Amino acid sequence: MRKVEKFVKILLMTAMVITVLLFADVCVLVLMVAQTDKGITALPLEQISEQFERTVGENAQVHYSLSVEGMDIVDRFEGFAFLMDDAGKVVWSYHLPDELPLRYTVRQIVQFVRFYLKDYPVFTRIVEDGVLVVGLPRQSVWKYQFSFRIETIELLLRILPLLFLANVVLALIVPVVLIRRDAHRREMQRTSWIAGVSHDIRTPLALVIGYADELAHLRTDAMEAEAVTVRAQRIEQQAIRIRTLVTNLNTSNKLAYGMGVWHREKVLLPAVLRASICEVLNRDFDEKYDIDVCIEESLESLYVSGDKELIKRLIENLMNNAISHNPQGCTIKISLTQKRRCLLHKTVLEVSDNGCGVSRRQLRAFRLARHSDRLPEHGLGVRLVWQIASFHHWQVSFCNNPESGFSCKLYIK
Repeated sequence: MRKVEKFVKILLMTAMVITVLLFADVCVLVLMVAQTDKGITALPLEQISEQFERTVGENAQVHYSLSVEGMDIVDRFEGFAFLMDDAGKVVWSYHLPDELPLRYTVRQIVQFVRFYLKDYPVFTRIVEDGVLVVGLPRQSVWKYQFSFRIETIELLLRILPLLFLANVVLALIVPVVLIRRDAHRREMQRTSWIAGVSHDIRTPLALVIGYADELAHLRTDAMEAEAVTVRAQRIEQQAIRIRTLVTNLNTSNKLAYGMGVWHREKVLLPAVLRASICEVLNRDFDEKYDIDVCIEESLESLYVSGDKELIKRLIENLMNNAISHNPQGCTIKISLTQKRRCLLHKTVLEVSDNGCGVSRRQLRAFRLARHSDRLPEHGLGVRLVWQIASFHHWQVSFCNNPESGFSCKLYIK
């Protein structure tokens, strides 16, 4: 559950960060435009037109001029200005470039009003005696006109609120759906796990019940004392097996859903390996099984970052796996070596045996146990190996040995 909550929090935080970044980008762009744009948004056409003066002299002759303030505005933009009468003739100008004509046709007027006048961006305003044209230097302003159908604008105005509302609803619904899907998946996993563990527990429980029944019907004379001891030992072994299965289930569940409290600390790996082996040997270990430990001298002081109890659980599960698949007995070898892999030197922890190995179906099930929601027979211990290795960021490899037996290799980072 914690993983889902963490995922949802990351999803919401990501959405919030993206929203904030988009808002910040828009603000930055607006500020950049406000600081650098000397064209449409900053050119005060109305103010320039207000500074444009018209005087009537003798013989009703009209004279045009631009006040000092108006000329300062045009000069600030390094531009020019001219007045064009209704016939398209330039009757007054200020700093007019030499290449611009003094008369314009209707076609030319329509063209430069919408776009450019010989690559000069120009802007127009109607005054009393014609059209006042103010131009800016070339390559100073990008000028273009857009037009949309009124139906399109009205449609956008209707759709945008709906889109915003849909985004808000999705932002609320998606986490809920994810939580429900994960809850359903967890229930399916738990059902599958319980079924798998029940299958594994059924055999030792039957043995415990059978031995207990035999003990209840045994006579108490000295001749049967040895039989009582043997059966009591077998009951203990099966009880330990049940306890191991339940512990594995609990540990696997905690690792899968982040419910356990695991401590990452520097762990002396060779010492943990030897302690794990000793714990297994102290549980009335059957003499049919031999333990061979091989640790390279250069790795005797190898420290890894991880949880000591989880590493012990991993070694114990691999040893139990070798024992359960080889009832006739075998040699279990635990080695810690340095090997070359993909041009790099890797530390390899290997637990192998010289027994009968496993079938291809079982081997495939072991390799898929990491991602499968269903537990194969004896699959809980293997799944736990995957989970513990993933917790420590180790790579896992299962295979049959070329000669005989089964091997699990863990590549330690």
